[in-house]
Amino acid sequence: MLKWLKKLIKKIKNSKRYKKLLKELNQDLKKISLKQKILLSIVLILFLDLSIFFVSNILNHKKESELQKLLKSSKEIQYFDMNSSAVDEILKADRVFFIVDDNYNVDVLLKENNITKEIKNIPIYSITRNIEKILIEKDVNYQWVEKENRLHNFVILSFISDNIVNIILIALILFMFQTSGMLLNSDKFKVYKPKEIKGSMDDIIGYEDVKEEITHLVNMLKNVNLYAKYGIEDFFNIMFSGTQGTGKTTMAVQIAKELKVPILVTTGNIETGFVGGGAKVIKSIYKKAEELAKENEFNTCIVFIDEAQTLLMKRGQFREKWADDTSNELLTHLEGVKTIHDVRIITIVASNFDESNMKLDEAMSARFKKKIHFRLPNEEEREKLLEHFLQKVENKEENINLKRLSKAFSNTSPRTLQTIVQEASLLAIAKEEKVNDEHLMKAFEVVMIGKSNRKTTKNREKDRRVIAIHEIGHFMADFNQTLAENGGDLQKTKDKMKIIKISSENISRVNALGYVLNESEDILLSSISELEKEIRILYGGVASEELIFGKKNITTGSANDIEKITKILRHLFVETSAYSDSKLKLDDIEPLKEEAYKQMQEKSKKLYKETIDLLIDDIELIEYLATQLIDRWVLSKDEIFQEIQKYKDDIIS
Repeated sequence: MLKWLKKLIKKIKNSKRYKKLLKELNQDLKKISLKQKILLSIVLILFLDLSIFFVSNILNHKKESELQKLLKSSKEIQYFDMNSSAVDEILKADRVFFIVDDNYNVDVLLKENNITKEIKNIPIYSITRNIEKILIEKDVNYQWVEKENRLHNFVILSFISDNIVNIILIALILFMFQTSGMLLNSDKFKVYKPKEIKGSMDDIIGYEDVKEEITHLVNMLKNVNLYAKYGIEDFFNIMFSGTQGTGKTTMAVQIAKELKVPILVTTGNIETGFVGGGAKVIKSIYKKAEELAKENEFNTCIVFIDEAQTLLMKRGQFREKWADDTSNELLTHLEGVKTIHDVRIITIVASNFDESNMKLDEAMSARFKKKIHFRLPNEEEREKLLEHFLQKVENKEENINLKRLSKAFSNTSPRTLQTIVQEASLLAIAKEEKVNDEHLMKAFEVVMIGKSNRKTTKNREKDRRVIAIHEIGHFMADFNQTLAENGGDLQKTKDKMKIIKISSENISRVNALGYVLNESEDILLSSISELEKEIRILYGGVASEELIFGKKNITTGSANDIEKITKILRHLFVETSAYSDSKLKLDDIEPLKEEAYKQMQEKSKKLYKETIDLLIDDIELIEYLATQLIDRWVLSKDEIFQEIQKYKDDIIS
């Protein structure tokens, strides 16, 4: 019988119908959330417990015990204490049952003719050996029996109630292990099958150079035999680099779709907090990748590791020997990419740095034969991206100036542009208006630097005046330099300046009490004179404070400006030797670096004095514009130039 049952189970497991049902069940379970799984488990436990309860009671009802029959047939049940009269009653009985419960209490059941008598809950020590001897001597039929439950309890729920503390403790321990990563599950990675992936590479706006490189790569992976004739046989790993939001994950997933292979997506943040935990995670990832590769006709799977910076860093920087275990484990899998159990696993890693801006581990870098950098979109690509994201917005103005916006939104990633459009829609909804240029510009400001408020400085007039003087100082340093470049022509100066507005509102996210918002350009190279102009603009805030309030009353509000200035001067003197004939990078040449820092200090003194000279003749104009800024909180580009023209006209008249 047992052999026949084993054969039947094996036959069922090997049947196509069973495999299909199991596959469908697994797919359905993946779609169910954790809460739904917990609720389903509780329902199954209750159903199972009810089944056991009813079946056990039905069976026990059919098999009625002798004691139960005896109790049923009794006409009278008497209760009395265990004393001498009770012993006499026991000795008179035809039959005696000593019924013992789990706590070793005894019920004595006496059968005398057709009458049943019962003595309840007697401690077992009260039933002495002497009573047993008397019963034997008097030839009384007696029997020790275990107490029976007339109804069977819920088995599972009874077990849970009896062990609730232990169950809670075990659950807490498992939860701690789970959150630390010691228990591995699908939460550590996500698997996407080709059919599940929406869209195509055509949906990626711009990046034609990157797409061309990716297309070439996909063709190579599709046509292995052709490339083998040219000596290219290895399936190599790929490294993506670039700032966040530039489409690295989207591109990796689209590669999987083009190749018609599954992709396993995870992040580089896989350390568990336990020694060797990260290495175990890597093993589990590649084990799963092997399983996925065996399931598809191409025997190939892609492992995509996003935010992989920590895995790519140079090893041996820590004292602890185990610190590099995770990277070492990854290296072993990258090395065997060609023939792991007759399957091909292609690893794609993505990070926000590459060999140009950070030292990668040499062995790790060598494992990735293909390296692709994802740059920020250019002006033309930004315009197309904005157009693409705005297509989904039905309630918008028809005359949105995409060209102007694409210029203003320089150095933004596709994801940031999408966020700007979404934020603009929220602003339009709040005002019950259609999305327009103003909403998009405000959204750009909110996304890039944060929301502004007036509550922080509303009732602090002294602070507001300092802030206004400081921000107008930045503007005037820019204005006077641009005016000189354009031969004193005010209109040309306005056209050339990139200012959007000046604000005395607080931005808590960047800890700024006021700011000047400018359009930025896609500047690939900067000359020494352009960087010096930028330094004077940055010095404009503190310089205007000194001119109006005096050197001793300068505030520390220019700390962020000073930090930027220091970075620019360090780049000019230490990193590029821009002012020197030698042209050396002095970071690691201590004697020359020390001299370069002295030259930096002298240069900063010179540029600061030049900024003071730029502003000294315009103190009254600075104060006038600052007053307008205090009154209005914000001045747009048009408003600033109108006020300058008005001020100049008043002087002439």
